[in-house]
Amino acid sequence: MYEIFARLLAEHGVRAADVSRATGLPSSLFSEWKKGKSKPKIDKLQKIAAYFGVSVDYLATGKPAISDLPQGAVFVDSESFIKVPIVGSVRCGEPMFAEANIEGYQMTPMTDLNHGEVYFYLRAKGDSMINAGITAGDLLLIRVQNDVDSGDIALVNINGDEDTLKKVIKKDGAIILQPENPVYDTKIFVGNEMDSVHIQGRLMQVVKKF
Repeated sequence: MYEIFARLLAEHGVRAADVSRATGLPSSLFSEWKKGKSKPKIDKLQKIAAYFGVSVDYLATGKPAISDLPQGAVFVDSESFIKVPIVGSVRCGEPMFAEANIEGYQMTPMTDLNHGEVYFYLRAKGDSMINAGITAGDLLLIRVQNDVDSGDIALVNINGDEDTLKKVIKKDGAIILQPENPVYDTKIFVGNEMDSVHIQGRLMQVVKKF
């Protein structure tokens, strides 16, 4: 049962201490539960289930009660998903995946990820890529790589400044960073200027948040 609780913590990007504060349940309850010394009584399970928005049956078994499912709903096994970090602003000198830069996690189907590759999510800002279907608040699944094919949308760093998401076009000895909104200017780098363009990763998927 604790494994289900731990899974919910990971999926929601919260800690046991957060649940304790929200529900009024002592932190020691979760510690004893984890060690197998005790199991929460039904009234406490109800509070935990309500916090996560799941049924008590789900908290106990990992599967929702049939009565809790809307007609035609399909149960998805969370074991087929993996936590991918949502990376916020990256401070100079800090590794991208430093704890301070990770604002949460997004559960992602393992079928969407290639084994051995590194992925992370960024939250889209602004409207420079709106004609590519990317709007502010969307989660952008980025695969870490230092080069992309011409025409790919990539996360790019220029001269160590803030990263930007643009379509990368390679043509006639130049690198072109093209926005998908005519309001914004296209940037062209030629000769030695191309050394200032550093590909951070390729956009693989856009997750809309409603």
